[in-house]
Amino acid sequence: MHDSSLSVVDITSFFSASASGGVRTYLTAKARALRRPGIRHAIVVPGETTGVQEWHGSTLYRIRSPELPFAPAYRQLIDWRAVAEVFDAVQPSVVEVGSPFGDPGVTRRALDGRRVAVVGFYHADLVRTFAEPFVKSTVLAPLRVMLRMTARRMIRSIYNRFDATVCASPRLVRELRSLGVRRVTEVPLGVDLRLFRPLGNGGRNGPPLLPNGAPVALYVGRICPEKRLDVLLDGHALLPRSERPHLVLVGDGNIRDRIAGRVKEGGGVTLLPYVTDRNELVRLYNAADYYVAPGPGETFGLSIAEALACGLPVLCVGRGAGPDRIDGSGAGELYRHGDPADVARGLRAMNRHLTPDARARARAHAEQTLDWSVTFDRLLALYDRLATRS
Repeated sequence: MHDSSLSVVDITSFFSASASGGVRTYLTAKARALRRPGIRHAIVVPGETTGVQEWHGSTLYRIRSPELPFAPAYRQLIDWRAVAEVFDAVQPSVVEVGSPFGDPGVTRRALDGRRVAVVGFYHADLVRTFAEPFVKSTVLAPLRVMLRMTARRMIRSIYNRFDATVCASPRLVRELRSLGVRRVTEVPLGVDLRLFRPLGNGGRNGPPLLPNGAPVALYVGRICPEKRLDVLLDGHALLPRSERPHLVLVGDGNIRDRIAGRVKEGGGVTLLPYVTDRNELVRLYNAADYYVAPGPGETFGLSIAEALACGLPVLCVGRGAGPDRIDGSGAGELYRHGDPADVARGLRAMNRHLTPDARARARAHAEQTLDWSVTFDRLLALYDRLATRS
């Protein structure tokens, strides 16, 4: 059981007022789950202006912060004095830091020596998402190696300063430990199983996205380099047109125009805008035959979890945390990272999963492994241990 007077503060710059994302989804579920007797929960995020509001049962503090020039939907917390004022007001027992960029330093300065436990949640794979430039030239291979080494040193330096590091997938836990990060705890994330669900019985459950009956492979997420949509599209193009599933890519991002150009050049691909309505997103999942997860830098894979919960088998790159989501499900296939030919093989292999039984296995796996209550029971147990030591 949690302590009777636990005050939890989440602080992160991975939060946008105009875009969804895994961290925002996590914090939404967390705010709802921590509406329990004896727990106070506050969230500190950057904003266009400073303000405070009730948010899903928690208190959301926005602090005026500058936009990131390379990602204008997001801002970076820099005003540690404003953060300190929040800490003065809420008197945290535990602070959880959700971004490694700037937020750990802002948090330390704002705490100013207070005896408060600080947890780092490893929401971003620094090596695969930020350190590896996606270039094919062998001339730049030494740069890739140097950036990987730098990122690994950063990971050790940043996360060993926390009282605990939380990671959502066992593969990433093992990787962090191999890099020398101490005090790593696995806390899997979950999915809203009541919202994300099959809308019918067996087969494709939603209205058909295509009139020609071709299998529909769906991707939902950011349209950005680290998601490696280039490898997915290259593999798709290797298949004869008669064997290609129709790819439906849903989202926005900084390479959307480039991907739109590729969509026009090839066949069997549709690019749709970012979907804000969660019920509409559920209908999209239900209108597809399977899901594709090409990003090798996932630290959990919430969109994979949503797809499984809607009864979709998953084709997933064999790097990062994605394979953990489908392991043991009987409703998915993996392909080798960076290998378009193996993408093509995987797309062909997904034909065996176009059955009501496969959809039922996907949903059953989600029900067995993706329960949010497990997430927050484990987190509260960790918080209690740390707060007692502080």
